Amino acid sequence: MDVQKLKKMNELSKELKKHGMADSTAQAFSQAGEMVRDEAFKQVIERNKSSQKSKDCFDNQYQIMLERQNRQIAQEVKALKETVAAMQAEIEMLKADQKTASKLQDKQTQEKPVQETQTKFPQKPESKEHPKQGGFSPDDVSIEKMFYFGKK
Repeated sequence: MDVQKLKKMNELSKELKKHGMADSTAQAFSQAGEMVRDEAFKQVIERNKSSQKSKDCFDNQYQIMLERQNRQIAQEVKALKETVAAMQAEIEMLKADQKTASKLQDKQTQEKPVQETQTKFPQKPESKEHPKQGGFSPDDVSIEKMFYFGKK
């Protein structure tokens, strides 16, 4: 198609759209092509239609890929839910086992008579001097010897 003819068709399609005779640019371009009635224009329209079909094909492939990903994610979520449910059941079982074990211990402590009536007093450990602390008392060392209060 000639550059001059394309310019003419573009100008004509702009005028058609400007005056409201066409709603979209594609419709205006097709009306301009009908007015010019050129064979090259028909080829351009056919290419445009074929590219639209390839876009539709691409969109279909994209939709299929999205559906596959969605199914895979749904399966992973389902598996995670099952795992969480199994863990919750196991926790409940362990809690029930712990309760029964604590009840058994309570019964055993109640059944045993208290035989030890003598109370044992804790013995004070013998005080030994710590090697790092030594046998000093607070009266042995004055604070003035520890801190310097003079001028700097």
